[in-house]
Amino acid sequence: MLLLGKKVLGNFWENLGIETGEGIPVRYETKRLKSSIRLALMTAIAALPMTAFAAADEPEVYDLEEVEVVGVHETAASGESEQPSVYAGGQIARTSHLGVLGERDFMDVPFNVTTFNNQMIENQQASSIVDVITNDPSVSDMTLSSVSQAWMIRGFKAQQQDTQLNGIYGVAPRFYGGIEYVDRVEVLKGVGALLNGMAPNGSLGGTINFIPKRAEGNKASVTLSYGNQGQFTQHFDISRRSNDNKFGVRLNLLNNNGEGQYDGEHIKTHTGFIGVDYNTGRSRMTFDAGIISNLVENAQYRLQINDNVIRALGGSAPRVDINTNLGAPGTFRKVIEKFGLLSSEYDIDKNITAYAAVGMRITHQDTLSSQVTLRDANGTLRVVHRYNNQINKAKSAEIGLKGKFETGVIKHDMTLAASYMHYDRYMFQNALSGKTYDTNLYHLQWKDLGSYLGPLVKRLPLNDSETLRSIALSDVMATKDDRWTFIAGGRLQQIIIDEYSNRSHYEETKFSPAFALVHKPTKRLSLYANYIQGLKDGDETSSSAANPNEKMKPFVAKQYEVGAKYDFGKMATMLSAFSITNAAIVRDPVTLIESANGEVRNRGLEWMFFGEPRKGTRITGGITWLNARYEKTTGGINDGKIQDGSPRTTVVFGVEQDIHGVAGLSLSARMTYNSSTYANAANTFRVAPWTRVDVGARYRFKAGDTPVTIRADVYNVFNRNYWHALDRGAVYLGAPRTFMLSMTADF
Repeated sequence: MLLLGKKVLGNFWENLGIETGEGIPVRYETKRLKSSIRLALMTAIAALPMTAFAAADEPEVYDLEEVEVVGVHETAASGESEQPSVYAGGQIARTSHLGVLGERDFMDVPFNVTTFNNQMIENQQASSIVDVITNDPSVSDMTLSSVSQAWMIRGFKAQQQDTQLNGIYGVAPRFYGGIEYVDRVEVLKGVGALLNGMAPNGSLGGTINFIPKRAEGNKASVTLSYGNQGQFTQHFDISRRSNDNKFGVRLNLLNNNGEGQYDGEHIKTHTGFIGVDYNTGRSRMTFDAGIISNLVENAQYRLQINDNVIRALGGSAPRVDINTNLGAPGTFRKVIEKFGLLSSEYDIDKNITAYAAVGMRITHQDTLSSQVTLRDANGTLRVVHRYNNQINKAKSAEIGLKGKFETGVIKHDMTLAASYMHYDRYMFQNALSGKTYDTNLYHLQWKDLGSYLGPLVKRLPLNDSETLRSIALSDVMATKDDRWTFIAGGRLQQIIIDEYSNRSHYEETKFSPAFALVHKPTKRLSLYANYIQGLKDGDETSSSAANPNEKMKPFVAKQYEVGAKYDFGKMATMLSAFSITNAAIVRDPVTLIESANGEVRNRGLEWMFFGEPRKGTRITGGITWLNARYEKTTGGINDGKIQDGSPRTTVVFGVEQDIHGVAGLSLSARMTYNSSTYANAANTFRVAPWTRVDVGARYRFKAGDTPVTIRADVYNVFNRNYWHALDRGAVYLGAPRTFMLSMTADF
């Protein structure tokens, strides 16, 4: 059976034009398209009508003829019943999955959570997770390179390793950020140990959860996309349901080949995802699986600047051409990822439900990267090439029991759950001897790397492993009129970390309590407060440190939060204030050694709004004010300093306007603003504030009986030259102006 599987998989890759060995791609070859595709893009920026964002409290009323309905109730298949209602405009979903608390409405949740719907993902032509979540002002782009997307939520760094699939850690792709198989992206801001357990890579600021697509009737769509750097993408989305609507299958296939956003960057991707759902009424089952082949060549990388150079530059980042690519020719990242997740629910009776989930992921990564450090104010760059070959194997499981009952005037919704996640990382990495040299930032001249082959995949040593076990108990108590809701619970979390490279072992068990309160003075107003703890995996030192990739000890984080939400009917808004503490990692400016040093206390105020205040006008946006400062550092050297990589102010505003004089035409615009941001803990390196504007147009029509949608978007329309402030003295160049044109046909 194993040999047959390898043969089938090998044939699959060969059909895609990839040479294989034992069913796993080991060498990629770039093929030129036989025909050149030339597309001309014409954009017009029209003044969008000003609208009053306050909506009437009552929805519009329509007179309908009296209709008598006769029939029987049928339970919809899970693929349809799980689809949440959306706010007016269809961009934001009303409900979110909150781990042990289950699926809950926006107004009933004592947390700040935003769920971006598929409609918004498609209309923005979002191709990655960062494209979606940065619509939330609490999220900042912290991209490390084109091959490793990262972000900050509430000032705390997170990466793809900490994303969930259907509420389960350790299953979603580890390195691939594409979202062609995703229906919703849920962004939960804040610590969530009770809800989801500890994140495997230690993110504290929030949780990203992917909800996969489910079959919606019998239909299919084909999307062809083209970017201005010659990137051509084909996406096939096929949905089928059984006649009784109990069984559904959703298949997504994507092929991508062409240049990236930066000069010389090349991307080649093949993906396949399947989602299956089955619903008998009493029992529900879903199965999701995917396979990914992703090659990125000459990827843009970050620029490291040491303290002595920062002083010589006057504390500012150097100004370079916006098309500069710091990824040396010959560098690459090859990734093969496979994952699967089986989830099920069974109603024991009308008040008791048992559920379980089991999943796995295996990732093969082969990377040759260029790390560049600015050595002086004249632009001298030290180039160090590092090779990393690794296999990540992860497995996850969860089991739980949910029950509803009443005690007097109080309704209870109680959940008892246990979770398990384990991963092993087999890895070989080193800096290539004889491949270090100097060049100049303003006149890049790269040296030929020649050919470099790493060790055979089978011979990789076990580098480290992590095991997470937990038991959680929660009780959602509500009055019968649902005006008051109190949540109490806790999670007993065990973490075991083994670092085989330095023969270290860490084992700790912590109990993380959580309490939350929701009060609804009216049906439209919701007030909430929460206190929740989180257990954080120890941060890892950066690869450019004197002690690279060293793991720190775990840390217990604490969060206090209060907030308010108001539902206008056509719009909704929420306001929250929070305080979170976390361990700090600081780089010594002399020795370049990174270590845990004190704490970071992040306090902030968030305001977000979304909806359709007037028919045909859809808006999303908000503002986050963040005060993230170091405390209790050794000798008080950095006490009171602002955390590196954390902008004080982030503003996002997006608007979509249907043009009523032209049926099917919609125009859109989005503005993102980041205030000036420090890029080191000493606050001697400041990155200038920046504003980016994106514009788009969408036209819907019918070609015969086939609905067709043409989308055109221009990102960074004014070609703004700016840097992203990262941390520990690193910056990343923002992408230049790019465009994307696509056509989708629905069958």
